[in-house]
Amino acid sequence: MSPMPDLGRFLAHQLGCSTTKMRQGHRIGQLIAVFRSSFYVEFADGMCCIGHENFNSGPLNIITDVPASVDWRQCGLEPGDKVWITNDKISVGQSLQFSTKNAKVWYPPISNNDWTPSSLRKGLDRLTNYYRNAIPSEGLGRFILSDWSTIAANPVSNFAEPAVGYFRLWLQGKIDTPTRINRFVGLGPGLTPSGDDYIGGAMIALRNLGDTTSVDQIWNICRPISLALGNRISHAHLDCAASGYGSASLHEFIIALLQGRNVKMLSAIQDLDKIGHTSGWDALAGAVTACRAYLGDSNLHNHLQTAPNLVEALPR
Repeated sequence: MSPMPDLGRFLAHQLGCSTTKMRQGHRIGQLIAVFRSSFYVEFADGMCCIGHENFNSGPLNIITDVPASVDWRQCGLEPGDKVWITNDKISVGQSLQFSTKNAKVWYPPISNNDWTPSSLRKGLDRLTNYYRNAIPSEGLGRFILSDWSTIAANPVSNFAEPAVGYFRLWLQGKIDTPTRINRFVGLGPGLTPSGDDYIGGAMIALRNLGDTTSVDQIWNICRPISLALGNRISHAHLDCAASGYGSASLHEFIIALLQGRNVKMLSAIQDLDKIGHTSGWDALAGAVTACRAYLGDSNLHNHLQTAPNLVEALPR
């Protein structure tokens, strides 16, 4: 990886939909984490993640014209560096600046209800038949399968297994409260733990299914636990997921799954495989759990047919 060619002025091409409020007035924040392809900035009322030209679109992500060959860790950026945001620029420390004047705002793609239970079942069948061997041995990816006993458990998935079972029963209307979902929050190592990614993926899928009531119940339980654990970056991603926002790859996967489109599903899975250690797969597992539950209970299906259109359900 090459160092920053010349610390100076660059362009921000795209702003994630959850970062736009930061352009309203002047804000001062600080850099809280630096990675090879991105760095996180926190403000009193929000967070953003600034990346290079090939960075994945997402609600917190700001994509710039900095070359993908640049390793941010070699650019002198340090946690604690001050960051200033105004209406048209982001200044990091004393030597790095991004113009946001002409940046476009990214919103996730919307399914527009152009799917049926039959197309969803087709997508789930293809997922089981074609991608079983691609599921990583770590994390919660095994819960993508309807019969996850066919893949060996690991310590994280072993701890989560009772919660996954109860979660599906609750989504199917077979138990009254989502017991044990507190097990997911903070479960596993990493910047965004496997359990957080799983529950985030489930909430985003439920938004696509139109079940905003279940999302609200899940977030009411998980939010205070997430706040108490103090992983601010993971909490910010969960907060976005509760509003129906996640990585572009996850949204593309969910829509392809709903429509039963195998080629688009494969492309999205390949992109999800590049997110974190197992984060993409963990989020995928949560989304699939929600979709399997949808097909597993006719009462849930009938309830969701009267839910508001996703265009109305997603805040803008």
